[in-house]
Amino acid sequence: MPSFVWDRDPQEAMDNPYEYEAQNQFTREAEKILEKFSDELKVYDMKFTKNDRSKEKAIWLLQNDSLDSLRDILLLLKQKKHKTAGKLFRDINESLDLASYFHSDTTESAKKLNDWYDDKIIPHSVYREFIKKTIGEKQASALAKYYSNISKFNHRTYKVLLYSYVLGKDDLLAYDGYRESDILVLPQTIAMYLALLADYIKFFSIELADKQLVNMKIIKDIMQGSFEKESVKRRFVPVKRIHGRS
Repeated sequence: MPSFVWDRDPQEAMDNPYEYEAQNQFTREAEKILEKFSDELKVYDMKFTKNDRSKEKAIWLLQNDSLDSLRDILLLLKQKKHKTAGKLFRDINESLDLASYFHSDTTESAKKLNDWYDDKIIPHSVYREFIKKTIGEKQASALAKYYSNISKFNHRTYKVLLYSYVLGKDDLLAYDGYRESDILVLPQTIAMYLALLADYIKFFSIELADKQLVNMKIIKDIMQGSFEKESVKRRFVPVKRIHGRS
């Protein structure tokens, strides 16, 4: 059975951050999964030429880029370097959403694909507009809201920066990076980011299958084969929030 971190809500993780053994189990499982995903994508090495402008090549490039970001996030969080790790979540969104857009194979996406090969930037708003036209306003609005929230890591909003500060006596702030030791790094921040990473790995696995680079059965076998036999049990009863406060 897998670590319960795979299905953990990021806010709950932040409220109950001291499940270190379960988090360690998650990192072990995630490392195996991401390594095996990498092996599957290596099948496409030496199959595309430099001048190939196909959507298949674009999807492969973008998914490789996303996978590298996932692996980097995991490594950085193991080292408690959450500041850099947080900035990579939006990168994954942009790469996978762009791959989805190219995969749609519409007249407009084909034009944008050529623009992309010509080294032009395709804004994420193009994908959101595509979702609005093909799926609906509600889904496009939800996507825009999520993208806005995840972008706060990159734009370094006040709340995001506070994830790097310990609150001391009289609400005085201490920066978690002012010493060489990582002892001041907030466990809440690491726990929340690991839960986010779990969601992104699952999202990536679905995208791999949906874009047909890796068969869904292979993906399921990779996931199941990487999970440990016994789930590490919770050490603490989750704290429930009342009116937005712990």
